[in-house]
Amino acid sequence: MRREARNTQGPSGAQRLIRAALLGLSGGLLLGGLFLAGTGLVTRFKPADCMELSEEECTFMQDTTREMSRVQGLSGAALLALGLATAVLVLRSKSPTSTEGSG
Repeated sequence: MRREARNTQGPSGAQRLIRAALLGLSGGLLLGGLFLAGTGLVTRFKPADCMELSEEECTFMQDTTREMSRVQGLSGAALLALGLATAVLVLRSKSPTSTEGSG
């Protein structure tokens, strides 16, 4: 009887474990997104080293670096959005179902 009373009061252990795992995943996505977006910004504003390269090779290196930093920034922003969406879905409070029927 004690087990039944304890289960009706709150979420079960499996639900808490799933919620904790989703929060961990969300945190990982947020940290990865911040790191990737930061790396993209640093790469974007850091001048390319063209000491031993010809003018054509240096132009190619600068264009490649600019495009790669753009992709890194967009990927980081996408990871941040996905992490935030996961956190919102996990942490949102559920509305009581008993108030839906009255009206």
